[in-house]
Amino acid sequence: MKRFLNGYTTITDKVCYYVCYFSMLAVVIMMLIMTADVLCSHLLDTRILGAYEVTSCLLSTLVFSSWAYTQTQHGHIHVVMFIKMFPDKLRFIAFGLTSALSTAVMGIATYAVYLQILAKYSNGEATGVLLIPHWPFYVFELVAFGLMTLLLLLDTLKSFVAMFDKEMAEELQKNWI
Repeated sequence: MKRFLNGYTTITDKVCYYVCYFSMLAVVIMMLIMTADVLCSHLLDTRILGAYEVTSCLLSTLVFSSWAYTQTQHGHIHVVMFIKMFPDKLRFIAFGLTSALSTAVMGIATYAVYLQILAKYSNGEATGVLLIPHWPFYVFELVAFGLMTLLLLLDTLKSFVAMFDKEMAEELQKNWI
């Protein structure tokens, strides 16, 4: 089981790393568009048509793709102040249950994004000026939410394995502050 979890971790970390590149690309594109729009506004007394729309669409890409990557780097906050005081097995049971709850909530959010894609696609909803369809950005959000759900599931499984495996317990606890 531990070998499976380590292999799973390696794969998800790589996928999240590459998905994070889309986030970085979104930041660069947003920066260029906003800079060009401000320069055109001040120097040429005109605005770039649809700059706000493109920026707002890319912003969702930026935010949601960074969540999964942050989870792989253990950058999200875990409140373990009281859990640290529990006996070993109870500590990992409590952490596992809270991780399972987080996984369930993220799974529900992933399903909600899927429903949102279907609604946006069937309505043909698009931006007002450039008529950019909304649903492709929701597809990327679905991928990011799905990755986050898988990563939370991995943490849940690791916490229950850590009850019986000292090495896994040490690996989990090293990220607890």
